[in-house]
Amino acid sequence: MKNNYSNKLLVVLCFITHFVFSQTTTWDGSSWDNLAPTNTTDAVFIGDYSSSANISAKSITVNNGAIVTFNSSNTLTVENDITVDAGSSLVFENNASLLQINSAAINTGNITYKRNAAPMIQYQYTYWGSPVIGQVLNVFSPLTGSTRYHTYNASTVVNNWVNESPTNAMVAGKGYAIRAPGNYTTTPQIFNGEFIGTPNNGDIPVNVEAFDPILINYNFISNPYPSAIDIVTMIDNTNLGTLYFWTHNTAISANVFTTDDYAVRTRTTGTAAISGGAVPNQYISAGQGFFVSAGTTATINLTNAMRVSSNNTQFYRTTQTDPLNYYIHLNLTNTSGAFKQIAVGYQENATNGYDFGTDALASTEGVIQFYSIISPLTYGFGIQGRAYPWTLTDEIPLGYKTTIAGDYNIAIDHNNVFFDDKDIFLEDTSNGNFYNLKTNSFTFSTAVGTFNSRFKLHYRDLTLSIDDNLVNDSSLIVYSVDKTTKFVSNNVNISSIEAFDVTGRLLFEEKNINKLTFERNISSTNQTIFITVTLENEQKVRRKIIL
Repeated sequence: MKNNYSNKLLVVLCFITHFVFSQTTTWDGSSWDNLAPTNTTDAVFIGDYSSSANISAKSITVNNGAIVTFNSSNTLTVENDITVDAGSSLVFENNASLLQINSAAINTGNITYKRNAAPMIQYQYTYWGSPVIGQVLNVFSPLTGSTRYHTYNASTVVNNWVNESPTNAMVAGKGYAIRAPGNYTTTPQIFNGEFIGTPNNGDIPVNVEAFDPILINYNFISNPYPSAIDIVTMIDNTNLGTLYFWTHNTAISANVFTTDDYAVRTRTTGTAAISGGAVPNQYISAGQGFFVSAGTTATINLTNAMRVSSNNTQFYRTTQTDPLNYYIHLNLTNTSGAFKQIAVGYQENATNGYDFGTDALASTEGVIQFYSIISPLTYGFGIQGRAYPWTLTDEIPLGYKTTIAGDYNIAIDHNNVFFDDKDIFLEDTSNGNFYNLKTNSFTFSTAVGTFNSRFKLHYRDLTLSIDDNLVNDSSLIVYSVDKTTKFVSNNVNISSIEAFDVTGRLLFEEKNINKLTFERNISSTNQTIFITVTLENEQKVRRKIIL
């Protein structure tokens, strides 16, 4: 009896040990036999599976003919290897992600990674990159014309498009321009791309050429992983600089595409394409090809450290989280639909000179060009990062060029929350006036030409800093008694009063006064206030008072 009891106890203990300490859990089509997997558990699928949330596993094995599907926005995170046996399937729907941690992990078998392009019409292109090994071009898009698969050679000798054989396999990290299938019409259609092959993992070497601002030789590369990658991490660990994403907002004309369709992104911010559309965010989706500048001619490595979970939804045909990056985005437009967007701001480690990877050249295409200026350089910038911390006294020259005379408008598109409590002024040096862009957009008229000294961006209205003796006018007396400030006009009614602090921020405004005298209780002490009084004859009188 004793031995029999001992044997039974041993069996029970072995079962408990297996249940608690087993590193494997199996999905049979309805449930896990050993709890849901974690990053310390090997997950085996022997039955069909459809995800409803993210899961993590130490390794993944799919066999027994199982069909395992990760649905849109769900992420499978795997510490080590992935094995998909013949006859079984591991499928990632559009916007789903496969994230691997161990760069030395070896994958076996094929996955299917789906990626939907933005709607296209006939003759339009999408910029692609393969997240798997061995994807053949004309298998990926079989109805594309045989001469309509292209890569780009950025060497200073070539610097041009290169035709690719349709039977070539896509190289990891390389960008490919692939035209819409030949049966597409003028009605936009979504191309449902499917990459089938062993998923890329680990270090991916990519050859790049040094950027020459005269030749404009950008490298055409791609995200090589079945997950999004972080632009900040990529730039911080390579010599890459400015990224350009093809949106293809504009239809082809006379067999020529327009570079107005490139959206721009640096380490810290992005600007919309001239033709409009979304501003690039911090992440590059799986399957996405893009152009990028490089600091030197070298081989860079894209790595697993750049990969991120989710953030895999912004895909081009074609909010920065770092608290020390603060940008203002400005639009220049006209009534005919011309559009340019630029960004200027402040970030840690930037300087007020040219910083590769932070500052991006402005587009030179279109009827208007709009840019900020970094002295002493002769070309303009669509994105300019300046030294942090921000200073109230900073000013940024803005330039523009137009081939069409007429009325144009400058407005704030958006800005970081950092600038929510700060005024942003545009100085028109042609008349010395300052305009608060936080209050209203600014409309101006211009002739054809290049104008690199007409506008400056400020954070205070310098016309409010004029000394008393320069604005003294005996027609108006301003004085304070205790906390009451009195305004007395000799002969013309006071129409309105505005008060500003030293930063140029509006403290208060009184309208429709229509009297010779006015009183205002101002509780501030030890503060300099600039007062602008507008009389009924439209004369403006300025005063500076210290409370």
